[in-house]
Amino acid sequence: MTHSLVQRVYNDLLSDLSADRLQAGDRLVEATIARERDVSRTPVREALGRLENDGLIESVQPYGHVIITPTVEDIREIFAIRRALEPLAFSSLVEFATEDDDAELRLLLADVQAAQTPEDAATSNIAFRNFWMSRIQNRRLKETLSRFHMQVHLVRAATLKLLNGRETARIGAGKLAESYWARDKKAAQDAMTQFVDAALVIFEAVAAERPAVQNRRRK
Repeated sequence: MTHSLVQRVYNDLLSDLSADRLQAGDRLVEATIARERDVSRTPVREALGRLENDGLIESVQPYGHVIITPTVEDIREIFAIRRALEPLAFSSLVEFATEDDDAELRLLLADVQAAQTPEDAATSNIAFRNFWMSRIQNRRLKETLSRFHMQVHLVRAATLKLLNGRETARIGAGKLAESYWARDKKAAQDAMTQFVDAALVIFEAVAAERPAVQNRRRK
């Protein structure tokens, strides 16, 4: 078994989560996943272990794993941390930006703006986020934000299902990019604050429509 095979199964499952093909409460059965992807159960087991460590699924014996549902309060706590740290992190990048970075960001923003489906929107927004996250030079700040990366996946999947959620993401990404190209730290900080706040508002609206799901905590 190769590491790449585990990575492929892991990425496939993450993609299904981001596109909402897998949803909160769904069971993940090792044998079924292995059969559907034509692999042995060993890489599936390791991929599921990684997802469990990420905080996206939990083991429920004897049924396998179940996708967790963060409550609205969980998400609000995570967003409070994001609101405090992400504007600081993003604004710290602009002074180190290069022309190559600018060009790459233009391509990523074009993908965000062109996305029409929830799946395409999720893929492009993940790439946009990965771009700036990868450039954080403060190692401890980067590690702290990375701890919540997977939970952001779940929020993204919920909010980008909505047309206004995708439009909000397009507008927010545009403001972030403009501040980056302008090398304006204050504008970058403000744009990220607005981006995080807008995402939370959309998520709360989605959660309000699914109270029986989002308020459930599995034991």
